[in-house]
Amino acid sequence: MKYLIPFLLVLLTQNLLAQSCHCMEELDFVVRYYEQNLPGFKDNVTKETRKSYETMKAELRQLAQNAGETTDCFKLLTYYVEFFKDNHSYISMESESVNDKDPAAVQAFKQTTAFAKRERIELNPRQYQNRPLNDIEGIYQTKDSVYTILIAANKKGLRDYVGVILESKTPLWEPGQVKLELRHKAGMTGVFEAFMYMRNHSLQYYHSMVLQDGRLGDNWFKTSLRERHDYNLNPSNNVEFRALDAETNYMRIPTFSGQRTAMLDTFYAHHDAQVRAKPYLIIDVRNNGGGNDANAQQLLEYIYTGPFKSDVVDVYVTKDNIKVFEEWYSFMSKDTLNFDQASLKEMRQEIDRMKKQPEQSYMRRSDGGMVKLDSVLKWPSKVAIIMNNKCASSCESLLFWAKESKKTILVGENSGGYVGYGEIGGVETPCFAFNLGCTMTRYRHQRKYEVVGIAPDYRLDNHSDWLEQTMRLLKE
Repeated sequence: MKYLIPFLLVLLTQNLLAQSCHCMEELDFVVRYYEQNLPGFKDNVTKETRKSYETMKAELRQLAQNAGETTDCFKLLTYYVEFFKDNHSYISMESESVNDKDPAAVQAFKQTTAFAKRERIELNPRQYQNRPLNDIEGIYQTKDSVYTILIAANKKGLRDYVGVILESKTPLWEPGQVKLELRHKAGMTGVFEAFMYMRNHSLQYYHSMVLQDGRLGDNWFKTSLRERHDYNLNPSNNVEFRALDAETNYMRIPTFSGQRTAMLDTFYAHHDAQVRAKPYLIIDVRNNGGGNDANAQQLLEYIYTGPFKSDVVDVYVTKDNIKVFEEWYSFMSKDTLNFDQASLKEMRQEIDRMKKQPEQSYMRRSDGGMVKLDSVLKWPSKVAIIMNNKCASSCESLLFWAKESKKTILVGENSGGYVGYGEIGGVETPCFAFNLGCTMTRYRHQRKYEVVGIAPDYRLDNHSDWLEQTMRLLKE
């Protein structure tokens, strides 16, 4: 992210608003919090990178003096957060949803600063029709056709291209408003970083949007495409089990959230005998954002073929991180359905250990012991795990275990790369109430997969259904 800063020098010079709380205060807060509490700070700010880090901070401070708009300040803070190779850590803009079916709510929303100040650009669609599929310029639609945008070259501040609304099926957007801002990722053809304004005009950052065969990211398709396929996605939020044929079972696991533990326990127990009765098993974890490793661990016995060493895990000890763990403990103590007494006791003991450690020190949670089960199941004898770039955190823990298995293949695309640091504590920034996420643990081995993700054994394409492709690979 250090390469972005020179392009910021012309950013944030407009819309200077008088306000009691300034972006400089936001930046100082975020910098101070990360320097004190981020476990990856020492990994990312080394003797080799210290100079570029200090240069970045100085340039951001200069820009913060003239940052008036909330969105301008958010972009500036995002550049700071993205300096660190830590996908779990983030900054996000919280805002209320708007009922676009309620005329009164829509009218009230259109009086807000977020709507009124949205940048508008006039473009001629005729000049951009029928552009080649892998030319970023052109006309795009979401798969549900809610938005139609025109992406055109438009250098301003950081961005290289801008996506402007042509048509919108929601009244919260009007033609001409800027929906998307893109910039080339250095040294990567067809890959862009992006800021996208969501339905309610809040701003979200995407560190990577890939243009391939007329599809940008996961949800934008050139209108010249006859068919719009997103086989890499599985948007279902429900667990699912079904028999695909006489030899193959399929399990869909959309989350490993600790708040879904009771549901997952019931699901696993109910289908365990069926899984053990057939030679082939497909586990679909597309879009599984993770949660609790313990909820993934129940799948381990289906893929296990021998002992393997787990990773070394450290907890970063600071007063703020201890405070977050205490808040978690209080919350979990009240949820007796999903958090048992053994887990709570272990957490209490860890918090007490942290309180005895020096400030800003790493406390060893795990020495990377051997993982060993009592037996290897005869069936399933072959397992395939379908993954995509939204498989993250605890979902990726399952992938690491699968890489140790002789009977398991990973299929799909690279995972999300949320593996080097974990356990995100959240705090609200003092001025604009942005959500600042900061990790509290780090992993010795897994850190090399941070951001880049875990590669599949077999990369699937977007020309046919991923489940069909997986079935063929599993039985070859």
